[in-house]
Amino acid sequence: MEVVGACRGPIKILQETGRTNADAVILAQEGSGEPGLCSQLLAVYPDLMILCLAPDGQTVYAQRLRSCRHKVPAPQMVNIAHILRKLIRSGIQR
Repeated sequence: MEVVGACRGPIKILQETGRTNADAVILAQEGSGEPGLCSQLLAVYPDLMILCLAPDGQTVYAQRLRSCRHKVPAPQMVNIAHILRKLIRSGIQR
């Protein structure tokens, strides 16, 4: 796995996702609801895996196109790479 960068703002995230040909994006939510950015990312990049970190820092959701959100147990920053690998390998149904 290679981390290719970090950025802020929906437009920059959309641009960098395409520029880097990312397989996955990790988003830190600032509010209590699902960020609208997830829908935009999946509309443009349908094969993308998105991990959303909730504002409380205790909840992580994985999302792919045409799938429901999946709650991931024990989201600790140390485990994010492991969680991402596991979800990609398991091939969450799209």
